[in-house]
Amino acid sequence: MSIKKIVLAVVAMVILVSPLAAEEVKTIKVLTIGNSFADNACTFLKQITESVPGCRLEFSKANLGGCSFERHAKLIKDCAADATLKPYQKSYTLKELLQKDQWDVVTIQQVSHESFLPKSYHPFADEVVACIKQSAPGAEILIHQTWAYAPDSKRIEGFGLTRQQMNHGLVKCYADLAQHFGGLRILRSGESFTASLQANPEIDLWNPKDRFHANREGCYLAGCVWFAELFGISAEKVTYVPDNMDPAVAAKLRQAAARLNSGDDAG
Repeated sequence: MSIKKIVLAVVAMVILVSPLAAEEVKTIKVLTIGNSFADNACTFLKQITESVPGCRLEFSKANLGGCSFERHAKLIKDCAADATLKPYQKSYTLKELLQKDQWDVVTIQQVSHESFLPKSYHPFADEVVACIKQSAPGAEILIHQTWAYAPDSKRIEGFGLTRQQMNHGLVKCYADLAQHFGGLRILRSGESFTASLQANPEIDLWNPKDRFHANREGCYLAGCVWFAELFGISAEKVTYVPDNMDPAVAAKLRQAAARLNSGDDAG
């Protein structure tokens, strides 16, 4: 075969294969509406996702520190009344962020210190969801189930609760919220923390300074849970390990996420 024919054959093969390769890549666009707990969950999410062949993630954030459903709902109204108010990313209203891209998924959550209080959810969550449905009607709404604080958290003591009571309360509240909106999928970060604590108590998941935000390991665990739920792929397929994290610890965290998403959880 002449060189010219070989080149033509290679070019033809590339043309035929390239569309197939492009079709194999699944890209999910995610917008989070939350607070620092959503920031925690997304810390390693992009790296986790892109370590798995065929998976790609694009995301943006409508997160404000300490922001509850009530505050997000109030900001929707305030921004409608004042065109100069741009609280998200210091440049956007929530409506503008929702309309900025064709989001596949929009996540919602309660602020952690109200996550176990049923009366804190409504009517504010309803107002946030109404804004999402109006401004991004093609997006699937997922609920980010936040986590209970560390067993030694002084903040829990201030609530007059044990960690188990906080966990039980928030899991029920998020489940009720999902049913309220017709059975929304849940990103079960909270249950993953409990499952990991029970299976691997030696792995600390909480920030050493405040004992309620996630530390590096907690962020990694939540990211693996999100990845598995978003893509429908076991977290054990993830190969990314954050810098300075023990690979054996990372493997245990992936296993905890995988068990949770397979239904074999300890929540």
